[in-house]
Amino acid sequence: MPFQLCYASTATRELNRDDLLQILNYARQHNAEQGITGLLLFQGGHFLQVLEGEADQIRNLFKQISKDERHHQITLLFEELVSRSQYPDWSMGFQTMDGTEWMEFPQEDSNPQDLRTLAQTMGRAKELLMYVRKQGLDPAKDIF
Repeated sequence: MPFQLCYASTATRELNRDDLLQILNYARQHNAEQGITGLLLFQGGHFLQVLEGEADQIRNLFKQISKDERHHQITLLFEELVSRSQYPDWSMGFQTMDGTEWMEFPQEDSNPQDLRTLAQTMGRAKELLMYVRKQGLDPAKDIF
C-alpha cells in the first residue's frame, strides 16, 4: 500500500519563477529516480505538498524537506497508508494558484482563504488535494 504524507509551509522570502523552477526540477528528477509521486501547490508564499511512496522513504524525504531554509512554519497535516496512489503519473505535479480557485472553499465570513489557512482549517487538506486532482493541472499555471 502506498504511503501519503501532506504538509503545509510558508516561504521564508518571496520566491520568483526561477526559485520555483529550481525546486520543481529537483523534485521531479529526484522523485522519478526514487519512485515517489505527489503534488506541490504554491500560492501567496505558501506551499501545500503531498508525497506518495514507501513509508520510510517518504518520512526521510520529509525530514530533508523540513531542513530546507526556503520555507518555515512546516506543519504536518496528515500521513497515512492509502489503498492506491492518488498521483501515479506525477513525479511532482505542480500548480501555482492565484487564489480564485478557493471560491469553492470560503471562510465562514464568505471571504477567500489563502492556501495554508485553507489546508489547515478543519482538516480540509485532503478535500483540497482531491479537488485539484479531479480538476487536473492547468499547464498555464505550471510555473506561471
